[in-house]
Amino acid sequence: MRGRGNSCQSFLWASASVRRAVSRAAIGRTVIHGRPLGIGWAHPSTGEASSWRGKGRRRLAGPARGRARIGRVRSRGRGRYPRSGGGGCGAGVRRPTGLRTPAGRGEMEVTGLSAPTVTVFISSSLNSFRSEKRYSRSLTIAEFKCKLELVVGSPASCMELELYGADDKFYSKLDQEDALLGSYPVDDGCRIHVIDHSGARLGEYEDVSKVEKYQISQEAYDQRQDSVRSFLKRSKLGRYNEEERAQQEAEATQRLNEEKTQASAIPVGSRCEVRAPGQPPRRGTVMYVGLTDFKPGYWIGVRYDEPLGKNDGSVNGKRYFECQAKYGAFVKPSVVTVGDFPEEDYGLDEM
Repeated sequence: MRGRGNSCQSFLWASASVRRAVSRAAIGRTVIHGRPLGIGWAHPSTGEASSWRGKGRRRLAGPARGRARIGRVRSRGRGRYPRSGGGGCGAGVRRPTGLRTPAGRGEMEVTGLSAPTVTVFISSSLNSFRSEKRYSRSLTIAEFKCKLELVVGSPASCMELELYGADDKFYSKLDQEDALLGSYPVDDGCRIHVIDHSGARLGEYEDVSKVEKYQISQEAYDQRQDSVRSFLKRSKLGRYNEEERAQQEAEATQRLNEEKTQASAIPVGSRCEVRAPGQPPRRGTVMYVGLTDFKPGYWIGVRYDEPLGKNDGSVNGKRYFECQAKYGAFVKPSVVTVGDFPEEDYGLDEM
């Protein structure tokens, strides 16, 4: 048995031609960068697998042989290509940078590989905006157009794509629906212009005077029984409820009379204090009492001692009294109290 093993080893390492003959009957062979890591073979009668590495011999069988071989591959930790991470064949990410086959080595290096994604600028004939997007090079032009629908707002069937370089130089048209995006000279910084043929040009429907509208006269609309106005009249809702409208008018008249009575007790030029709900007390001088054009009812114009107001005594271009900006305000008579309210000095005279 010992002699057969020695003769077998001598046979394996005798010559290159003999090794090639054995490899054809071998279970498997692993080569990293043109160098054999080991040869395994099966015994013709027992089917037991064996493996050699150099001059040593170790007998393996079944899955153990495969695990041992993978362990030897990972333990070498040597590679031609640069990679990140620790040692070992699978410890880091290999980053091929070239594609070549040196004579007599059987090694391979990859060059010219593009990134799986590309960052481009998207422009459209519908507007003047540009957006920067990232897409996969494996997308077909048809799939790429579907993704552009959410960007430019144009249907995919109405798009015409043009490719421009980073220097805004025209390259080509992307007109083959089944072609991949990566098959075109698309690189980072390029611009893809979308020409819309759907008719939705910029501003076409913004001018309502150009849009055809249905028009009907007031007399014809009043005669229709399926209109909202007819429904409100039958249901006596809103302004067509005479009882509710009469009640609202009576309440408004009563409220106006109450405000008039309160406003008559507030003379112009008197000192006052305003206590509005949710706001701190503010002191000032009454500058205006009466009706206004900006809102119905009676209003009191106050010039505050501090810039706590909202205007300069004028509202909507109409002036009611004179004061500095942010010193004037209009409040309801119910929140104004007239009396001896001198200006607050906050103790500044004692300093």
